[in-house]
Amino acid sequence: MSNESQSPTQIAHILFLDIVGWSRESINAQGRLLSELSNLVTQCPTFQRSKAAGELMAFPSGDGMWILFRNDLAGPAYCATELAHLLRKTRNLAVRMGIHSGPVRFQTDIAGTQTVVGDGINMAKRVMDMGDDGHIVLSSQYASWLKQFDEWAPMVRPLGQGITKHGEKLELYSLVSDSYGRAGLSSHVTPMAVANAEPDGKKLDLVIVYKRNAKPDDQVLATLETALMADGHNVFIDRHLKIGVEWAKAIEQKIRAADAVVAIVSDAAMGSEMLEYELETAYDEHHKRGKPYLLPIRVGVDKTAEGVIGTFINGLNYSVWQGPQDDEKVIGEIKAAISEEPKPLAVDMQLEPVGGAVPPDSPFYAERSSDAEFHKALRANESIILVKGPRQMGKTSLIGRGAKAVSEFGWRQASTDFQKLSSAQMGHDDAFYKLLAATLARQLKFKYDFAEEWIDVFGANMNMDNFIRALVEDSPTPLVWFMDEADKLFGVPFASDFFGLVRSWHNSRATEPSGPWSRFSVVIGYATEAHLFIQDLNQSPFNVGRQIPLQPFNIDQVWDLNQRYGAPLRQRSDAQTLEELVGGQPFLTRRALDLLARKQLDFPTLLATADRDDGAFGDHLKRILISVTQLPSVFQALKHSLTHPDMTTQTDGFQRLLAAGVLKQVADNRVVLACELYRRYLSLHVS
Repeated sequence: MSNESQSPTQIAHILFLDIVGWSRESINAQGRLLSELSNLVTQCPTFQRSKAAGELMAFPSGDGMWILFRNDLAGPAYCATELAHLLRKTRNLAVRMGIHSGPVRFQTDIAGTQTVVGDGINMAKRVMDMGDDGHIVLSSQYASWLKQFDEWAPMVRPLGQGITKHGEKLELYSLVSDSYGRAGLSSHVTPMAVANAEPDGKKLDLVIVYKRNAKPDDQVLATLETALMADGHNVFIDRHLKIGVEWAKAIEQKIRAADAVVAIVSDAAMGSEMLEYELETAYDEHHKRGKPYLLPIRVGVDKTAEGVIGTFINGLNYSVWQGPQDDEKVIGEIKAAISEEPKPLAVDMQLEPVGGAVPPDSPFYAERSSDAEFHKALRANESIILVKGPRQMGKTSLIGRGAKAVSEFGWRQASTDFQKLSSAQMGHDDAFYKLLAATLARQLKFKYDFAEEWIDVFGANMNMDNFIRALVEDSPTPLVWFMDEADKLFGVPFASDFFGLVRSWHNSRATEPSGPWSRFSVVIGYATEAHLFIQDLNQSPFNVGRQIPLQPFNIDQVWDLNQRYGAPLRQRSDAQTLEELVGGQPFLTRRALDLLARKQLDFPTLLATADRDDGAFGDHLKRILISVTQLPSVFQALKHSLTHPDMTTQTDGFQRLLAAGVLKQVADNRVVLACELYRRYLSLHVS
């Protein structure tokens, strides 16, 4: 088949349905049942509307049919529920349904008929096969998307785990309400809590604390107690004791001896002095021996708790129960939590503002391999150390860590952030050099007679060289000069002269062995390829210094940072998804984890809205869009990158995009967009 007869692969939303027990019917009955089913389907308003709009395709499947919605994600759900209402009225047909969103390809067969193929259809059938009469079964992919709609979220409930005939495990959900769907388990699946349980796991001593006679707290309590005891854990609840003089002591003893305390917290429980006492006891004991670890369940609402109880549980990861549809989810989350090693309570964790340099002592500073190499080069007092990385990749943070290390060495140091200098201050070389010298002298409390020593006839470079020599000779202690945002110098007329001077101090270590240069180091932070701006590469420090390139966070570093934020991502696979979305970009990674840790949004919402102007990264994305459209060369380079994903180029526009972190260089000098987030957003806004 030629390429002309195929269309690109795309995501479609498929409703698959069949008649239960159809194969056992006579041929005449089979035809009659299929005709009745087809008639009911065509009566569904969603089917009629989508077909009229040309957004729907329907195909027979032997004992049923499958319906493809091209663009309407909720279309299969609406159609399924409408059909369920009609089936309840007729009661002549036993039908099961399955829904999945997945890849399909539209093509024309040998007879000239348009057909559809793809794994999206195959998976929809496998999902349907896991249901019984009345079930509307959803794949985990479709369920996660459908739950983004407020009107559907309460109806999407965990069903269980199914295993296909090929051994593939499917995590399944069902669509259920009072008027459609089937709430019971399917004969083809295992309940999720049972499927996820580890029967040979360690049996733990658990305590469940709650407010007595509060609803629906007691309902959650009963469900949780049954599930945990079924796994063989020792579960203690205060109603196991008679209230009396020893009652409070016994409760305290049980809490202090427990491996974990599960706290059921509803708004009705706020202000319960008994619950406050129990949480305080658990908190106190945890800080003494690391156990019990506290696992809150927020009942009825997904928000932080108020009052005394809030001081103990806010900042912790918590499960949310808003109705019976959440039973399996909550049970699964509690079981997963107690199966892990206990982590320190996060109630004392103070989150930091995200943006700018990360303080050297910050608990949210994630080390990379470049940190160790940078520290080693500093300790060795190497002459030139080059810290290279795109914007917001952590150059300034790493330089700050270096400054702290130099201080601990007992060495002298000075710093210059070229971003703070105005264009006027960099307009003339002599004024610029004199400004640098004056700021260094002030930082190091070095007395220098500029009137006598800064002689016009010597010129700017020689005057600066004499100043640095005098500064280094003033003390036998090594001196490190940290330069940040050096890119700002690349465009000035005397850039080559200045960086040539830096190179000369490196060369002087060999040509003047008795001089002071062996104890002078320069650290340069920059983003843009320097060789595009330095005229004489033999006079450049960028091809002799120690290169410390900064790389994005890998999955291990993202997972480690997630733990520092109190583990808002519960699964390593979620961290992998985040790393792939933002390309491991440090600022974007911290931004996402900060929002999740503050519970300002959940992970599915963050992913679903990531490329929106009002999403988690909206300000960052809008700033990039504005910056790339200001210069024609940059804008054209970006447009080219969106249509040609593999490029090798050295144009000014591409170099600016590399320096901004919008593009990145990969193997064979190919240039690609830095992350999936940028691709999605810029594809929408750049044309």
